Amino acid sequence: MTQQLDYTASPSKDTLKLLFHPTSYMGAAALLDGLTPEQATTRPESLPHSVAEVVAHAHFWLEWVLNVARGGEPVPTPHAAVGWPAVEAEGWETLKAAFLQNLEASQTFSQQDLDRPLFTSFYYGWEKNSVGATLAGIAVHTAHHLGQVIAVRQALKLWPPPAGAYSW
Repeated sequence: MTQQLDYTASPSKDTLKLLFHPTSYMGAAALLDGLTPEQATTRPESLPHSVAEVVAHAHFWLEWVLNVARGGEPVPTPHAAVGWPAVEAEGWETLKAAFLQNLEASQTFSQQDLDRPLFTSFYYGWEKNSVGATLAGIAVHTAHHLGQVIAVRQALKLWPPPAGAYSW
């Protein structure tokens, strides 16, 4: 029997701090460091996305959640492709800076009122979610895609980043 998750409950502020400021895996800034725009937008032959495309996807949803958590109107996403925006080499540095800035904002925001509902009106079931549960979900989503960034960098033989990384 599958247990239903309670998305109205929020994790603790300490849990969210851990999710957004990881101690057990490499942070996003270090993970993305050292990539030129050309490297970031190169799609390996064996993989479906470039580093920039994966970051653009993670950033799209992080920005979407932050906007709604701050009280903004949700922008409808009619299909999954909307969440995978194209990135050209000349847009890499801007994307990377905006993504890192939103990650930092998420850390700060995750220490505020987490128990309030994400929406006050119907939005495809999301109105049942608390801000805290939604932030936890986007933190895990982001971490998942940062793991993909490592795989893309490895496929391009661009791993580890300049500061080094654990090899096991």
